[in-house]
Amino acid sequence: MTVSTSREAAPPVAANALRVAIVGAGKMARHHARAIARPGVRGRVVALAEPDARARESFLEVCPGIASYASLDALLVAEAVDVVHVCTPPPTHEALAVAALEAGRHVYVEKPFAETPEAAERILALARRRNLRVCTGHQLLFEAPTRRALELLPCLGTLHHIESYFAFRPVRTGAGGTQPLRADLQLLDILPHPVYSLLHFLELAVPDGESRLANVELGPGGTLHAHVRRGDLTASLVVTLEGRPVESYLRLVGANGALTADFVRSTVQHAIGPGTSFVDKSLNPFRLARQLVFGTSRALAGRLLARQASYPGLAEIFTAFYACIRGEAPPPVSDRNIVETVALCQQVAERLAQPRAVAVLPAATLAPRIAITGGTGFLGTELARSFARRGVAVRVLARREPPPWDRVPGVEYVVADLGRELPEPALHGVDTVLHLAAETAGGFDAHQRNSVDAAERVCRAAAAASARRMIHVSSLAVYASPGREPVRESTPIEPKPRERGPYVWGKVESEQVLARVARELGLRLEIVRPGAIIDRERFDPPGRLGRRIGNVFVAVGSPSERLGVIERRSAAELLAWMALHPDASPDALNLLEPTLPTKRELVALLRQTNPDLLVVWLPNFALASISRVAVVAQRVLRRGREPVDLQKVFAVDRYDTSAVAALSERIAKDESAGPPARLTTG
Repeated sequence: MTVSTSREAAPPVAANALRVAIVGAGKMARHHARAIARPGVRGRVVALAEPDARARESFLEVCPGIASYASLDALLVAEAVDVVHVCTPPPTHEALAVAALEAGRHVYVEKPFAETPEAAERILALARRRNLRVCTGHQLLFEAPTRRALELLPCLGTLHHIESYFAFRPVRTGAGGTQPLRADLQLLDILPHPVYSLLHFLELAVPDGESRLANVELGPGGTLHAHVRRGDLTASLVVTLEGRPVESYLRLVGANGALTADFVRSTVQHAIGPGTSFVDKSLNPFRLARQLVFGTSRALAGRLLARQASYPGLAEIFTAFYACIRGEAPPPVSDRNIVETVALCQQVAERLAQPRAVAVLPAATLAPRIAITGGTGFLGTELARSFARRGVAVRVLARREPPPWDRVPGVEYVVADLGRELPEPALHGVDTVLHLAAETAGGFDAHQRNSVDAAERVCRAAAAASARRMIHVSSLAVYASPGREPVRESTPIEPKPRERGPYVWGKVESEQVLARVARELGLRLEIVRPGAIIDRERFDPPGRLGRRIGNVFVAVGSPSERLGVIERRSAAELLAWMALHPDASPDALNLLEPTLPTKRELVALLRQTNPDLLVVWLPNFALASISRVAVVAQRVLRRGREPVDLQKVFAVDRYDTSAVAALSERIAKDESAGPPARLTTG
């Protein structure tokens, strides 16, 4: 984005509402626009700077009638704005903030404020020289739990422990099916929130001092543990991608009590007083429970009534910042908090970038002869591990490198978008390609690009690289309804896949395109059609088992019905063995457990990790009645749209597993591969 070097004098501050310009037109920029429009903020968005014409046009739906420009340079020349909000990717923050400050405008920069503490210092120093105000996106400091915690802080006495905890679920699919940030980069993106809230209370507890990172550890799966020290006080920071449930809280423990500011429920639970007597120890849990129940109820009701469209705390921090610009209030975020947050996040980023100790696996002695597309996904990662356990070198093709904790030692990772032409070396020297990559969501266009076209592209690239085989992982969904007969490898493919939606169409079309292209190029093609892939260690029930609603699981159908599933490691072992034994590998295989588990067994597996879960069985006759009513209701309420038949959604097919049973028996006798893992139900 072009930036300005103009040094115009600051325009006079508007009497009623500050004139605001927003740079960037993404999701966060939209939240800014909605928050600024809330009553009491005393700001008005008047201009937008965004280089993408389509993004500018889309943003004008949120702020109709504002001026829009392709660059901040053009905006600063043409518009007399008071404050610029920078809502662009972090690498652009410093240049854009400096340009706005040199043009005499106050600046609000979304988090992370800057990429380095030195850059943060440069921005703040320039603002001081120009007598301008700067703020950043530390809105948790203005949410209701933080404000209440600040009110109660004097009651706690001397603080002895501060804990900032954040557990969140990383985004798997971006807007419109795009690729989101890599998991470790999502962690770094969210990290400023728990960091700046922790540093804020450290600064209040120890005013004279400097916060520094004492130590940091990164566990497997993306769990960060850190200790931050300021004077004699040490605080703990935990951010996890895999810890559940999703939570965000700040806990303060002092000499005269403790409190927990809960940012998910927007409540504060506190126990003020020494709490050492028998009465206190007996009654405090009930007091905390009452606070949690009534506080959560009030907060939820408030959110529903307010219909807040932007993030909590955003309008409040804007109000405080605009009051600071007018000279009516102090800066909402201290310079020290800004710089120390950037510094601590940078240190964590450096730790994430360091190589981690990995398990010792057999060394691969040859260059990769096997390539896996989709090798960073749920099944692909386990397949890469299966080859690594055998000492077989593999190459994984993925849209991006996985985060450090997901990388399999000994595996070569090549960045390649299968929706485009593959880089020439991607399949160099490869003999066998295991094609797992495919679209799992979206409409027909997405499946055309990321399933059908990608499969053909990989097939042609494999043949051009002199590969001899391609093992394509499809789905059991491609089969036509078998009627009373069990589904087997010879069951006909669905003749009208488009009627069954984009997913089934994409799978069927991919198989047909590959059959034609592989035959044309002289490439051996093997088709593997897995059932629902499950992980017994982290069991997530397959869709046809039922649905979880809060702490209730509605199991659909008969407990004795058997589901077509396969355990993840079993699937990986079977695929790896097929890749390494071309002479014994079948041309088509339904990838299932040799003995399919019943729904009762799968529910028992679910209960092993969810002992408090209430399971309710919905029998097939009841489902049929509900489905008929639902279809009628959909035809009335959603005219012109095909109704969803719940009976079909939860329908269970029967499967002939003789082929996979025979192959599993052969693998079990193969000393080099060892027996595949088996699904156990307790």
